[in-house]
Amino acid sequence: MSADALPGCHPEVGCITCGDEGVEMRALTVDARTGLALCVDDGGVAREVDLGIVAGVAPGDVLLVHAAVALTRLEPEAVA
Repeated sequence: MSADALPGCHPEVGCITCGDEGVEMRALTVDARTGLALCVDDGGVAREVDLGIVAGVAPGDVLLVHAAVALTRLEPEAVA
């Protein structure tokens, strides 16, 4: 199966690895040296998020996050 045929991460589906829900979070700051971002959810809760599998994250980007790990960057039209 090609990588293009694999299912993506989507807010309505959740984490494709374990089935838990992913949470939409907006990156406030990004530290390229550590690969971490300070992100905030819709409720205003801030968390440090690992960006190890999502390249090119910039402040303002909305990410799908599970277990403090960014799974994917959400396209603006996918953000509720």
